Amino acid sequence: MNLIYNDKLNGYFSMSVAENWFQRNAGQPLSTFCIVLNYGEAIDIQIDLKKYQIQNNQICCINPGSIIPKIKSKDQRHCFIDFNQAFYCLELHDKELSCNGLLFGALPQPPVLNFPEEEASDNIGLIEMLKREFSYAQSNQGDMLRVLLKQLIIKCVRLAKKQLFIATDLPQEETDIIRKFQALVEKYFREKHKVADYAEMMYKSPKTLSNTFKKLNGQSPLQIIQERIVLEAKRLMNYTDKSVKEISFELGFSEPAHFSRLFKKVTGESPSEFQ
Repeated sequence: MNLIYNDKLNGYFSMSVAENWFQRNAGQPLSTFCIVLNYGEAIDIQIDLKKYQIQNNQICCINPGSIIPKIKSKDQRHCFIDFNQAFYCLELHDKELSCNGLLFGALPQPPVLNFPEEEASDNIGLIEMLKREFSYAQSNQGDMLRVLLKQLIIKCVRLAKKQLFIATDLPQEETDIIRKFQALVEKYFREKHKVADYAEMMYKSPKTLSNTFKKLNGQSPLQIIQERIVLEAKRLMNYTDKSVKEISFELGFSEPAHFSRLFKKVTGESPSEFQ
């Protein structure tokens, strides 16, 4: 399976089995949002520098910019769905989906979500509906693909709110704070390194952000910012020929020494030791 849809506005949507998807994307930073749905055997996948195993009836959401250097799978039941911003803008539809910053964003790691066993047939049915839609060469094909993608995203959002937060009975307002912060960090981490910068954009105090994060997922806002910076640094150090000095400037540091101190604080080793 290797199904691709393009429209006149540069919208892109595709469905592929793991083998075909990997041939197209191996070792390159993703230019799309990616949803991996497994309704077969367990799949081993490396995302950036970490290895993950996605079990039967699990789903994984992967950010644009991520690098997938390794996948072990020939199972036709490992479905990779890609879409770009022009096809379905998560930021534009955030009020109705509440997924921006929850499924995609500056997250501690790509979310791997467990679907209840009783929903297995629903997931397979949704995949089959998407497959069939590619056989209809009609003007409203893109609209139907977007409707089905939206249905899948809503399913994922419901699971993420139950599975990614320590507390599950908190007001919507507080989970929205987390989402919006993580979405903003993903967008601005190269230029904004302080919690106060994001608090100002959100019309919140840094203390409010810290207290909300503590209740919901145990990490501090500053950790989210710093770990996102370090993740990008690791990508650049591992997959490009850029020097530490070049990387530090690219990530918004005026002095390489400031970047090196942050990198060592988060990872326990200096950039040169990591390289």
